[in-house]
Amino acid sequence: MRRNRSSKKLGGGEAPLIAHRDVFGKALALVLIFALAMGAFYFALRVPPRLVERKRKVVNALDADGGRLHALPPDGAGEVKVRGLDYLVPRGAKARRSTGVALDQVREMGLLRGYSLPPRRLAFKPDGSSIILPPSPAVAGPRDVAVIYHGNREKKRVALTFDTSEVSEPHSSLAIIEELARLRAPATLFVCGGWCRKNPGPLRMAVDRGFEIASHSYSHPMFTRIGNEQIASELRRTEEAVREITGSGVAAYFRPPYGDMDARVQQVVASLGYATVMWDRDTLDWHPATIQPQIRDRATMEARAGNIVLMHTLGRYTPDALAEIVGNLRAGGYELTTLSGVLQP
Repeated sequence: MRRNRSSKKLGGGEAPLIAHRDVFGKALALVLIFALAMGAFYFALRVPPRLVERKRKVVNALDADGGRLHALPPDGAGEVKVRGLDYLVPRGAKARRSTGVALDQVREMGLLRGYSLPPRRLAFKPDGSSIILPPSPAVAGPRDVAVIYHGNREKKRVALTFDTSEVSEPHSSLAIIEELARLRAPATLFVCGGWCRKNPGPLRMAVDRGFEIASHSYSHPMFTRIGNEQIASELRRTEEAVREITGSGVAAYFRPPYGDMDARVQQVVASLGYATVMWDRDTLDWHPATIQPQIRDRATMEARAGNIVLMHTLGRYTPDALAEIVGNLRAGGYELTTLSGVLQP
């Protein structure tokens, strides 16, 4: 007798092999569930944290003025960590790719929480409140001679200013710009045109993050030892370098290299549209013998309203001293701002 292929031997006799369709279906369902779970797990790993954490939820992100424009989280209380050119705007607000009406309204409403481009720049303090950074004056024809040593003594504001040299120094300058941005400490950079040509990356970063850019000559010469035409060339070439690299102009401020000036230099500089800017706090951070605590103390001890603090992008310990400088000044009730900010009434 031929054996049925769908049966098997059980004990001493033959029994049919029954296909349990319900068991097979359950097994298939479990496999599908497991596959879906693994897919969801993989997708969760690929999604940026800010999309799954309510505190960092960002919606309606788009480029605006070279940075990101973010709408507030639905409850208006979410936290969005920003850096550089970032904005917080009300939900439903329309943004434009220029400094048009919508962005102007955002600025005027005090909703910026990062650095923005001129003409209305703001930076925010660690407590989340905003401060206004006034627009920088443009270079626009001859002006009266002006030599500035300090800002408004009636307002508790301090301007941190940094001079560049004319050499390549990408690492030190980047470290300073990054640290200032991390601390949300506005500053004014007096740049040499030669430095701009050799360090275009740091210059663009400084402009993108809203720092004020002023002139420190092109090749860092002693201005009392050069003629009027060379003075004009030094300033004009720096203007050209900044504009070609960043698309923006320099503020109408000039700091003579080495602080070297006389009445003639002041007059020529004014005829070119610049105010001459000095300082009233010198950290001497450029000197090889200067150590970090000295930089901190020279910048902050017995601080006064309107102080203009001189530092350098080549200072060996300057980047490391910034956290204490900023912390001490803020603890003393001083608002950190740009040179334009410290000159405001």
